[in-house]
Amino acid sequence: MCSFAPTPGHPVLLTVLFLACLLTVISAHIYGAQLSPADQLFYANVKPHLEEPPEKLIAQIPELQGLRPAADQQPLSRILASTGHVVEAYFDSLVDLIAHEDIDQEILNAHGTIKRKQHKKYDYLILLHRDELPPRVEEYRIAPDGNRVEQTGRGAGFPITSGFALNCIHFLPDFRSDSTFRYLGEQVLNSRNTFVVAFAQQPAKARYLVRVSISGQSSSTSTPVLIQGIAWIDQSNYQILRPRTDLLAPRPDVGLSALTTEVTFAEFRLPDLPGPLWLPGKVSVADEHNGHAYLNQHLYSNYQRFGVAVKMLPQ
Repeated sequence: MCSFAPTPGHPVLLTVLFLACLLTVISAHIYGAQLSPADQLFYANVKPHLEEPPEKLIAQIPELQGLRPAADQQPLSRILASTGHVVEAYFDSLVDLIAHEDIDQEILNAHGTIKRKQHKKYDYLILLHRDELPPRVEEYRIAPDGNRVEQTGRGAGFPITSGFALNCIHFLPDFRSDSTFRYLGEQVLNSRNTFVVAFAQQPAKARYLVRVSISGQSSSTSTPVLIQGIAWIDQSNYQILRPRTDLLAPRPDVGLSALTTEVTFAEFRLPDLPGPLWLPGKVSVADEHNGHAYLNQHLYSNYQRFGVAVKMLPQ
C-alpha cells in the first residue's frame, strides 16, 4: 500500500513548481479542493489532447513521431493498474536525496531566438516528511554551507522552476479518478518499447489542483490550474520513462498561455539501497507568460542519500 494516500483538504506532498517571468509565479499542488464555478468557466469548452485524432495529436506534439496508434482501448486498464503499482512502489522506496543540478535558463523572442541566457549550478535536495499526514515531499536548493538558497535569476526575469520528483503522481491509484485516460498506442523511445498514455484532469471532478500564485510589485493573485499530459511507459516493467504535462487550458486572466514540463526519468543506483531508483535526469520547462517565452533546462547527476553524514563540498 502506498504511504502517500491523500487526505482531503490538506496540501498534498509538496510544492511542485516555481516559475518566474518578470512576475513571480508559485504553484502548489492542493488535494481536497475543487474549482470554483468561476474557474470552471475557463474549461467549459476545453478539448484535451486525448480527444484529438492520432494524426493531429502527432502534429501538435513532435515527441509522438513514430507512434503506432492503438486499435482499441482494451489494454488501458491493465496498463494503468500495472503502472499504478510501480508508481506506488516508487513513492514507498523514495528516500532523502541530494543531487548536483545544472540549469540553463533562456529568455526567447517571438521567433524562438535566445535573447538572454545564463547557466547555474546548485545542490538539490529531495526530502521526505513521513511524520506528516499525508507525507510531504519537499524539494529545494542549498548552498555549500548547507543553507537553503533560492535559484537566482528572478530579478533578471529568468524563470524559477523546481519540484519534478513527483511528476508521475497522476498515475497513483488514489489520484486516477481526477483524470480521464486514453491509450494512444506504442512507440520506441531510446531503444525501449513503450506504451503511450494520455491523461487530462476533469474540471468537475479534479480534487488535485495546481494553485498558481502570481505576485507583482504591489499585488498578488492566486488561481487553480488544471493540466493534461502524456506518459511513455516501459512495456517491460511499467516504469514511466518520460512524462510531459501541459496546461489543460490557457489562463488569460493571469497571463499564462502555455506551460510545458517534460521530465526524463533515469535509473540511478545508490550503494546503500537494495534496488535502483528512477529519478529525474533531465527536465525541460517551457513557459509563455504575458507575451514572453522562457525555457529552463535542468540536468541532475550524482544522486546520493542525504543525511547528517553528508558533507557539503564547494562545486
